[in-house]
Amino acid sequence: MNFALLGSSPLIGNFESQLANSKIHRRVYRSDDLQQVELADLERSGAEIVIFDGQDAEAVLLAALQTLKGFPGIVFVSPLCPRTVLTAYEFERISGESIGEFIPLLPLLQHAGLAQLLGHTKDNAAPTLASAVGDLESIDMQRPLATTDSEGVLDAFTRDMPVLFRFAGSIKEVVAMRTGSEPIPLNVQCTSDSDRLVRWSAIRPSREQSAAQILIEGTRGRVRIQLRESGDWDIDTSGQEFSFSAMDLLALCTADPQEPDYLWKIFSHSLEVREAVAKSLQRGRLVRINLDGHGERTAFMGTMASLGCALLLGSLGMLVLSAAILSLVPEDRFGRLYGWVEKVPWILAIVMILFLLIQFFALVIPRRSGD
Repeated sequence: MNFALLGSSPLIGNFESQLANSKIHRRVYRSDDLQQVELADLERSGAEIVIFDGQDAEAVLLAALQTLKGFPGIVFVSPLCPRTVLTAYEFERISGESIGEFIPLLPLLQHAGLAQLLGHTKDNAAPTLASAVGDLESIDMQRPLATTDSEGVLDAFTRDMPVLFRFAGSIKEVVAMRTGSEPIPLNVQCTSDSDRLVRWSAIRPSREQSAAQILIEGTRGRVRIQLRESGDWDIDTSGQEFSFSAMDLLALCTADPQEPDYLWKIFSHSLEVREAVAKSLQRGRLVRINLDGHGERTAFMGTMASLGCALLLGSLGMLVLSAAILSLVPEDRFGRLYGWVEKVPWILAIVMILFLLIQFFALVIPRRSGD
C-alpha cells in the first residue's frame, strides 16, 4: 500500500520508520506543512492511505481536511490534531461529506493486550479481565511524564483515555487537582456512566517507575498492566505475567477498519473529558459531562433555547418602545406608522405563537440512544 504522511508529530515519525523497514508498503508523499497540501499532488503520488497528524492552528487543520474531502482513499486522523471538542465535531462533519473514508487513528484500541483482556481473542493461556478481577470496581492509571508543558500533559491524558473508556465506559464526572501552578503532578478522578471509579495521574519519572501502568481492581482480584515505551504491554495477574508486543501501525491501517461511528464517538469523548479537566483545574470543582451527545435533537433544543431568550428580550424592548411612543408622541407625528405601532402587541403575539409551534418539529427528529 502507498502511504502519504501529513504532519510532523512523533506518530508520523513512527510511521516513517516502519515504512522504511517495510517490504510491501512505502511512503510516496510527505508534507510537514499542512498549508502546502494539494489534492492534485496526492493523487499524482498514487497514495492510497493518508496519515493526518498535524498540530497546527484550527483554521489550518480544517482547511487541510477540506482539501482531503476529495481524496478517494482512506484518511486516518490522529486524536491529537484538534485541541477542542468543537473542532472534533467539525472533523466528524467533514468526514461525512468526503469521497473517501475518514477514520480516527486510535492504535491502543487495537492492541493485542487489550483484545486479550476484553476476551476478543481465542488465546486461553492468558486470562481475560472478567475472569481475573470479576466485577470491575476501579481503574488507576499512572503516566510518568518529563514534560513541563500543561498542553503536553493534557495531550498524554487524551491519548490514554480511549483505553480507560474500554474498561470503564464513558466518563460523566471529572475533578482534577494539581499542586500549585506546575503541570506535574496532576491527578484526575472520574466517575463513569457505569459508576466505576477512574483515576489518571501524571507523575515525574523515577527509578521505581519509568513506564506507565494501569491497576484494575475488582471483586475477585486485580490486574496490573505495564505500558512500555516500546509499545509492549506486560500484564501481571495473580502472580502470572504475560507480554504482548507493540501494535504494528501499518497492519492496523491496512486491515479492515472498526466501526467508524464508534471510533468517532471515542475520538470526540476524549476531547470532551480533556475540556472537563481544564475546566475543573480552572474552577477548582467537579465538572459534569453531558453524555447525551451533539445530535440533531440536542442541537435543535439548544438553538430554540437561544432564540427563545432573544425573542423574549426583543419583545420586551419593542413593547417598552411602542408604549413610550403611544404615550409621549402625538398621533399626527408619525402618520400611518403610528397605526403600526399600535399593532406591535398583536404582531408580537403572532410571532410568539409561531415560535411555540416550531417547537413541535423536535418530534420529527429521530431520537439517539441516551436522548
